[in-house]
Amino acid sequence: MAQPKPYQAYQTNSVATSNQKQLVIMLFDGMSRFTTQALTALEERDFEAVHMNLHKTGKILLELLATLNEAKGGEIARNLKNIYLFCYEQVVVANLKKDAQRIREVQQILNNVGDGFRAIGQKQVNPALSPQNIRITG
Repeated sequence: MAQPKPYQAYQTNSVATSNQKQLVIMLFDGMSRFTTQALTALEERDFEAVHMNLHKTGKILLELLATLNEAKGGEIARNLKNIYLFCYEQVVVANLKKDAQRIREVQQILNNVGDGFRAIGQKQVNPALSPQNIRITG
């Protein structure tokens, strides 16, 4: 029986042991990596790699769309849905036209949203930042 590659085993374990916020952050990190790789491939005129990386970015956006719960998330979920749909459309067009500017714009939007998720995760993970733990003495 073939042994899995160590990196694949690490990735599988990392995903299996992550909470929802960590998984979302991983997805945004992946999209950042894929758009960066697409831009590099575009500079090198490796159109197959451009397509593969933008396709991966699009698949992640579709997954994020599928997991949104508008009933529970309200306005925030609706806004995220609009952002994801816009970015997906731009990724498809960028892939068809091999448009570096569009890729950069999508990358910037996704990085900003990803930074927002990171900030939320840090606030909830770091108990020192929560208001319940502030004590005023004197």
